[in-house]
Amino acid sequence: MREQERKLNWRPKLRPLQTNVYDGHLILIDPFGITPHPVSLSPAAAIVVGLMDGRRTVREITEEYVRLTGDLITSTEVIALIEKLDRWYLLDNDRFRKVYREMGKKFLAGKVRPYVMAGTSYPADPVSLKSMVSPARKRERNEGVPEARGVLVPHIDPRRGWEVYLEGLRAVYRNPSDLYVIFGVAHSPISHPVQILPMDLDTPMGKMRVARDIVDKVISSTGFDLVSDPLAFAREHSIEFPAVFIKALFPEKDVEVVPLIVSDLGESAGAIDEVVAHLREAVGDRPFMPVAAVDLSHSGPRFGDEHFDEERMRYHDGEFMAAFSTGVPESLKALYEEFGNPTNIDAFGATYALMRTVEGEKGDVLKYSISYEEETGSAVSFMSGTLI
Repeated sequence: MREQERKLNWRPKLRPLQTNVYDGHLILIDPFGITPHPVSLSPAAAIVVGLMDGRRTVREITEEYVRLTGDLITSTEVIALIEKLDRWYLLDNDRFRKVYREMGKKFLAGKVRPYVMAGTSYPADPVSLKSMVSPARKRERNEGVPEARGVLVPHIDPRRGWEVYLEGLRAVYRNPSDLYVIFGVAHSPISHPVQILPMDLDTPMGKMRVARDIVDKVISSTGFDLVSDPLAFAREHSIEFPAVFIKALFPEKDVEVVPLIVSDLGESAGAIDEVVAHLREAVGDRPFMPVAAVDLSHSGPRFGDEHFDEERMRYHDGEFMAAFSTGVPESLKALYEEFGNPTNIDAFGATYALMRTVEGEKGDVLKYSISYEEETGSAVSFMSGTLI
């Protein structure tokens, strides 16, 4: 009886996960890969899980479910679901945090971040991959592309926005470097606003070596832990996609990389400023090309909206692109402070970092597009651009 009473007083909290909807079921996807397979929840289970906020007890979850739906559910059923989620490491608790730390150490010990999206989002075969990026290498297609000191590319699945990718990759190819700083978006929760990965990046075309001297200097100079969440890089496509495509553009070159992920701008500007200042100092006079891999608005029911509002999306995207075009990072910061982030633009933090790195330059939007998802009634927008 005491054990049952203890369980009734559990206050379970679902940890941050990626979600999708398929055939009426809620799909939970672990961005860290600790839970290796997606977990499908029935509509009823999805409601119960939605009540697991760390404040409600099992009793209160049961009562709230009945109040919301009018259907009966027992505390025993709720406890069974909690125990199943716990076995899958989907709850934010000590058991998850322990395995998270262990897997992070194991990941770092591997020395090389393996590519994980090959064969689905882009070809695993080097010849096919090189052919995929070949339009960006054609000199006649590069005519009119502005000289770039920084480049912005999407990180949406390339199958949904390759033409926009190509515009940014043309700018990268036109302005080759031996060192690339990649600013990705932290799609997984991170303890600090910026994280850096002291590991080589594998690609189907071979490895991109991490610029170890630069990375080590930035880590030692920064006043917070830049390597507290290495597992956030394990499946981070906003790092993998630009690394793979840059390597495919220059398959014969021995290029180095500094991989960073950045959280939403919010109150993170000061931390981003600090890291960028240390980065610029560590790089010194060495030429380098910073590349940010970002998307713009995420709108519709899949992203928590009641419905998809394209006019609203285009308005806020337009404001973002106008701020980017100034080349002044304070413009982007002021935009965020004025409006917040009502359409879930994931580009704010990484783009601000790019603009701070290439400070005082004009921005140029090369191409903009929207990818629609009929099955969810939602859409994601994205762009490519240069700082010149």
